[in-house]
Amino acid sequence: MNMKKLTLFISIIFFVIYANAQSQDTIEINKRELNLKFVDLYRENHPLSYFSLPYVGELGAKNKYIFTARLSTSFMVVGTKGSPFALALVPDFTVRMLDIKSKPVYTPDFRIGFIGYYRLNHSAENYRYATFAFMHHSNAQDINDKPIVGTLNYKNWDFSTFYIYGRYNWGSTEIDNNIVWNSINHQVELKTNVLGDSPVIHGDFGFTRVGYNLSFRTYSYFTDLLKKEENRYYRKSKMPAKNDSSTGWLNKERFRWEFDLSYAINKYDNYDFFAAKRRLNTEGRFYWSPYFMRQTALMLAAGYYGEDPYNIYFKDRYAWIRTGIAVGFLKYKAKASRSNYQTN
Repeated sequence: MNMKKLTLFISIIFFVIYANAQSQDTIEINKRELNLKFVDLYRENHPLSYFSLPYVGELGAKNKYIFTARLSTSFMVVGTKGSPFALALVPDFTVRMLDIKSKPVYTPDFRIGFIGYYRLNHSAENYRYATFAFMHHSNAQDINDKPIVGTLNYKNWDFSTFYIYGRYNWGSTEIDNNIVWNSINHQVELKTNVLGDSPVIHGDFGFTRVGYNLSFRTYSYFTDLLKKEENRYYRKSKMPAKNDSSTGWLNKERFRWEFDLSYAINKYDNYDFFAAKRRLNTEGRFYWSPYFMRQTALMLAAGYYGEDPYNIYFKDRYAWIRTGIAVGFLKYKAKASRSNYQTN
């Protein structure tokens, strides 16, 4: 092999090595970017908190309430660019204020635990991830059970259980030049109890449940954000050929439709497997976030509880309607292009 051929051969070897290294660097950069994007997905797919309208915000329930409210969020304890794994501490609290003389809450609903997330693919636009959680659920009571014939002693009846669940989430997002227009999101779940629980719920509570959640979201896009009159777009087809965002832009969630279905599959003492009136919980929710709202939305929801999920109220079953204001991680991103200012 003459010197020219040797030089060419060595050059090719070095080029292949360099190109492979560059490719690996690109892959690693893409992975780091994906890990960060998925953390946002985990937060966006977390249930929204809400506050119902006074007196009329929870219709159909067995009791009359002044208001009901749920506060649920996720504290991302681990969520780095270097790992497809993330970990969150999740507090999830619900209260119902009864419309009686002293306006009591009696038995607030407490859920708290850890959720682990794991990215399963390499696309944020067509994402896949799995979650595993360990949760505690109680009503902050710690006394002897005192049943009352024909009803429940809501005031001081103890309720406590621990449970785990596994979930598989997948979905797709329509994105054009970093503008989000809509997304469809799915979730399947298997939940079951572990460790100890209150004896009073044995044989009459949905310890093991399978569930499905469907969510469809649409987004709006605004240009010339810093001008007095900005341009608003709700569909990609309405966008002009040239997008002038020199004075800033805003991309935010506008509508969200959600559907939940859950069915208890464990043994009940007094109900067979097909007793949907007792085992089935289902609900639909609609959220609208007007332009002037930031990570909040108007809410309308309706559903049926075969088993009220509010701790010791679990024997109640009824159809209901809820109205109010929701808050949470609705996608909201604004940027003033001529500065470094950006908010999520």
